[in-house]
Amino acid sequence: MKPRERLRACGWSVAALLVAAGVGGCAYSGNGPIDEHYAKYKAGMPEGDKVFVCSSYGCRKQTPFRFTAADIAEVKKIMADKRTATPADEREATKAALAWMGHRADTAVGTAGDRPGDDMAGNGDPGQMDCVDVATNLSSYALVMERHKLFRHHSVGSIHVKEDIRRGWDVWAHYAGLLVETKSGQRYAVDGWLLASGKPPEIVEVEKWYIDDSDLVFGSKSAKSALNNGAASQRN
Repeated sequence: MKPRERLRACGWSVAALLVAAGVGGCAYSGNGPIDEHYAKYKAGMPEGDKVFVCSSYGCRKQTPFRFTAADIAEVKKIMADKRTATPADEREATKAALAWMGHRADTAVGTAGDRPGDDMAGNGDPGQMDCVDVATNLSSYALVMERHKLFRHHSVGSIHVKEDIRRGWDVWAHYAGLLVETKSGQRYAVDGWLLASGKPPEIVEVEKWYIDDSDLVFGSKSAKSALNNGAASQRN
């Protein structure tokens, strides 16, 4: 499947995945308290250092995984004070921490081979994740970090959802985790949907995140570079 086709998959979930399976990986819109999102998809919120890794599209499959004390120690190193002196520094460190946590969990539960983006073949596959799965998992990892007081300048916000209503029935509803900068109140989308396991997710202002599909979801040059690099690696 071409990268462009993979990119569009989260948009045609409304017309295709709903018909195909009765569930929409990225078909639904909504916002509100983070626990409402978990309840909507019947997803388990973190219990201490245990998370429930979502997969199969729309969190239909949930596999428990517990971060060990050694895992948490590694994340604390990544989020050390010298790396999180400013809000911008903390966001960069958070990218690395979430990438590490995500790959650690993916390797353990069988989702490390998730293909970036969505495709029909991945719908219902326990090893594959759509944007709902990815956003929920990133939020779970961030909540574990918050529990250990690893954020100095941010808090974990609700799942963020944005749609391109210009597309009519073929609506793009795309999901991302959310960080809120404590001092300014600026909200940042946390999105790794187009990236392979272990790659740092995008953390970008919600106003700049997912403008439309011509901006490759994120609306940032770094995301375009990440997509191009991922496509090149798949060809090799």
